[in-house]
Amino acid sequence: MLLLVCALIAYGFMSYQLPLPALAAVTNLPATSATTASNLPWPKQGQAAIGAVGYGVLATHGADTPIPTASIAKMMTALAVLKEHPLQPDQQGPTITLTKTDVGYFDTYFAEGGSLVKVAAGEKITEYQALEAMLLPSANNMAETLAVWAFGSMDAYTTYANDYAQTLGLKQAHFADASGFSPETVASASDLVQLGIASIQNPVLARIVNERQAKVPVAGVIPNVNWLLGTHGINGIKTGSTDQDGGVYLFSAPHTYQNGQTITIVGAIMGMKLLTQALNTSVPLLNQAQANFSPTTVLTAGQVVGHYPVPWDVDIDAVSTRSLSLMSWEGQPITPQIAFKPLHAPFAKGETVGIITTKADPTQTIPVVTGEAATVPHWYWRALRRL
Repeated sequence: MLLLVCALIAYGFMSYQLPLPALAAVTNLPATSATTASNLPWPKQGQAAIGAVGYGVLATHGADTPIPTASIAKMMTALAVLKEHPLQPDQQGPTITLTKTDVGYFDTYFAEGGSLVKVAAGEKITEYQALEAMLLPSANNMAETLAVWAFGSMDAYTTYANDYAQTLGLKQAHFADASGFSPETVASASDLVQLGIASIQNPVLARIVNERQAKVPVAGVIPNVNWLLGTHGINGIKTGSTDQDGGVYLFSAPHTYQNGQTITIVGAIMGMKLLTQALNTSVPLLNQAQANFSPTTVLTAGQVVGHYPVPWDVDIDAVSTRSLSLMSWEGQPITPQIAFKPLHAPFAKGETVGIITTKADPTQTIPVVTGEAATVPHWYWRALRRL
């Protein structure tokens, strides 16, 4: 009997010496309930998609399968070039000296009836000007020049572009050239929305696609062929059209709501018979997409968003430090992300234990704190915890 008592005392002493367990949080953050989305005025042919910066693709219409992108592919060329040769919006970047090869690109596309910008052997043009020459008048020859300049060859460019497309979430896109003149350069409307979101988030591209015109060497003043630019709040992005593929339009427009939040809508319309149809269809689609956002209360100050189970006491609540209201797309619930850290007793009420993050633009973060204090357990709990 004495041995048993001694053994229990020794067991209790060793158990008491063990460190207290880390307390792990249990999340209790429900998504907001989804409402019914309003009908969008989709085009009667082809396919289309709508999304927004910070929200991703929100709705699609039609097959959403890969079809030729036409000149929208130049946005991928621009993103790839800027990823390898980054610029700030106020920088011109390195100077590119054009050669007979670049003149050959012009001659080839001229013979095939593609869109062009005049060039000359020996011409010196900056990276920024070359991007303007590619995007504003949609010059196929400058897309070739930039791709080969940045990557060494067209094969190297297309390999890079297709790998990069996957990282941007373009699941069905395939880039066979830099200009989009090839019918083998394809994507779905939802792919183009993802491409547009990435493009408008790049400050250099956002500035270029919002220029009405620019002046470059040899060609002189070049106009932006996106004739809806500056109307209906549209600040970009790119038109595309070929005789075989019809009209394609990738557009963006920021809109500021009454709560002060600005949301940039990005839409894509593909497979229209004419480019004019694609542009005309974009306006009612944009207007309704903007109207489909409404304010939603996601959190209230002091709301319980999780708890810490405490084996020797009552659970400790984790609460948000402030309220959160966001513009939400009708029909799509909002589920903020929450990250907790493990806790060790004792800790005080109001200790920061986590962060709630929203994916909306701009990203918001809300600290999470403990709703009550926690003390260390009594000696007998520590001694007998494993019995």
